[in-house]
Amino acid sequence: MLKYNPQFDGLRCFAVLFVLCYHWLPHTLGIQLSTFWGCTINFFFVLSSYLITMVLFSARQKGALLGASKFKVMAVFLVRRTFRIFPAYYFFLLLALLVPSVGREIWGSPAAYFGYITNYHIYDSGHFHPALAHIWTLAVEEQLYLLWPLLILFVPNRHLLKTFLFLIVCTVANRFLFYDGSHEVGQAILTQNCIDAFAVGAILAYKNQFATEGEKKFIKWFFNAGLIAAATLGTYIVLTEWYYLSFVFNRLLFALVSVKIIEGAAIGYKKIAGRVLEWKPVVSFGRMSYGIYLYHLLMPVAFWKLYNAIVSYGKVHYSSFFTNHQHGYAAFESIIASGPACLAIYFLLTVAMAMLSAKYIEQPLSKLKVPYHFSFKKIPLLQRFIFSFQNKR
Repeated sequence: MLKYNPQFDGLRCFAVLFVLCYHWLPHTLGIQLSTFWGCTINFFFVLSSYLITMVLFSARQKGALLGASKFKVMAVFLVRRTFRIFPAYYFFLLLALLVPSVGREIWGSPAAYFGYITNYHIYDSGHFHPALAHIWTLAVEEQLYLLWPLLILFVPNRHLLKTFLFLIVCTVANRFLFYDGSHEVGQAILTQNCIDAFAVGAILAYKNQFATEGEKKFIKWFFNAGLIAAATLGTYIVLTEWYYLSFVFNRLLFALVSVKIIEGAAIGYKKIAGRVLEWKPVVSFGRMSYGIYLYHLLMPVAFWKLYNAIVSYGKVHYSSFFTNHQHGYAAFESIIASGPACLAIYFLLTVAMAMLSAKYIEQPLSKLKVPYHFSFKKIPLLQRFIFSFQNKR
């Protein structure tokens, strides 16, 4: 199995911090970042693809040694991903239902939110809900988790690199040919427009596992050329703010930059970079990145809904207090509504929810993962779960 690398969690820490800044700064400090930087979410796509491709490579080899079918390997992979992703996500949705405006949005399209097709729902509806605008990325990942095992397990090794490159070309061509600027929500959130980022991560995994010397040289050239293209074309896109060009190439450019960063962590950064990425607070924050990402847009909406409800209740039932302390309340409200205070509140609430999610949902349920252990494959599935859980306690 893939050995744990703390530097990946270190990278997750800084990536999710950038996401927080991208979403929070415009509404708190008035700092508007270019939509060009919205494609930094591709870092998570590339890292996820690299890791799950490495896991699938390992599982395929182990399954072949133990005589397990590829469909069984695929089934175990999907069950493991289910225990990793579903519980925290569905708990997030249940909490979101408690916020009236958010709950109405979810109940308006329950199949989309509970069925991991929110990216298509958002595109069709033409709007992002403030508390749920980010979960389209989770839908994209979950949809591709159904495709990726088929690709990795059933395509022969000698054709994998060509397949990944073909997917990149097809994805960019799809964005180039089928751009629709009249739609209120950009097409970038549709799964067919995100596949190239996953293919780039898979190429790195292939390079580390099966690539010949000639293929390794080509991949190295391809990644380096991507860095040059990202620097030149990316600068041009930022300066001109040409959205069409950004739509066509941004995802691939950010994916190629991301894969070089991830490759460095896979090898192991040294000196200051390595110490920072392996610093315990950074690693701990990175390990909570899934929960932080889940809650970072819900918490601001929930906080202000609760705050306004408390204030409204107080003004009705304790009107004399507010009358006698008008100046003090006005000063308090001006402080709490200030940009720095909002950032601090949102950050603390989001981290608190992520910590609770990790401790009481993600970590306990991760013990129930079905292992890639096929020697007891004749044991019924429920007994296998129990066996796995007991052995890990």
